[in-house]
Amino acid sequence: MDQYSGCTTLVGDLEITGDSLTSASLANVEELQGSLIVNNASKLNDFHADSLKKVTDTLSLQKLYILSAASFGALEEVDTIQFITLPAISTFTTNLKSPNIIYVSDTALEAVNAFTSLQKVASFNMNNNKGLGNLESDLETVSDSLEFSSNGNDANVTFDKLIWANNITIRDVESASFTNLESVNQSLGFINNSISTLNLSSLSSVGGSFSVVSNDELTEVDAKNLTSVGGGFGVANNTDFKSINGFSKLATVGGALVATGNFTELDLSSLKSVKGGAQVDTSSGNFSCDALKSLQSKGAIQGDSFVCKNGSTSIKLSSTSGSSSGSSSRTATSSGASSSGSVSDSSDSSSTSTHTSRGAAAADFAPAGSILGVFAAVAAALL
Repeated sequence: MDQYSGCTTLVGDLEITGDSLTSASLANVEELQGSLIVNNASKLNDFHADSLKKVTDTLSLQKLYILSAASFGALEEVDTIQFITLPAISTFTTNLKSPNIIYVSDTALEAVNAFTSLQKVASFNMNNNKGLGNLESDLETVSDSLEFSSNGNDANVTFDKLIWANNITIRDVESASFTNLESVNQSLGFINNSISTLNLSSLSSVGGSFSVVSNDELTEVDAKNLTSVGGGFGVANNTDFKSINGFSKLATVGGALVATGNFTELDLSSLKSVKGGAQVDTSSGNFSCDALKSLQSKGAIQGDSFVCKNGSTSIKLSSTSGSSSGSSSRTATSSGASSSGSVSDSSDSSSTSTHTSRGAAAADFAPAGSILGVFAAVAAALL
């Protein structure tokens, strides 16, 4: 390392590895035209490159099991950051302005102050950093994916300046704030969080799937300006979510509609078109299926399967086969697995025909890069 101390620019990749170094610094080097890789240096305790302003490719720290301190105080430009398996490091600092990809996984980081002033990235992924509690970012656009998952148990994430993203997946957080988010090109998912309220009041469109799944403490979602979802729309297994009334302007769903839980209200009063099937299943006996049945009877729910059930035995829907060789009826189960055809109320033996359009494929329901297998089987049946 000492032989580089008189250089301000290095051309090529620099890799540091092995078990000989306990401490290392890249003194005076301001630009590295290539990648800086520190990998599997088993005895490295600290690393400093505080004069480094630019790395044209990748800054990678991986499998550094006792590294407790790393600083890049002057670093402003880098294409890709990879911090993977750093179980002893609790903080790091940079002055980053324009990275393209950020991936931080399996570290002991408790706070991240290196990304607070970033305005745009392609990919931002922080996962399995068990000490990481709060993340506040000034990001405005994410052109590929934003994922925050399996970090600290009481993690709080704030992306209040984010206007647009391609994909967003938020898991295992206590609170999440996206007050200025206007559109998501592909998928948007909030999964397995302890969030109590979710403010998406600026959101107008989601190009792929929209999913709110297994958030046990959730009581309110405000998505009052959401008008279209290009893929599946799923609100499921949110224990305390009794009144699903924050989607009153939702007009079109390009995939399946799935709502399960213990809700008494599902306000989809502006809904005009669901190109997939529908499964609505609540354990509450106070929920009425009338509005959805009316949509289905008009052909607005176009998929092969339609199931709407509540906890009362007075309403029971069944589905019959639409095969030309004959028809046979069977009661629809809560899994939503039934064949295409007519839908009848158990209190009325007459049936109404349904449209046979399959709508979007099941793969279109589950967003790329997120964990939504809980809906995949249901969507396959519905579509």
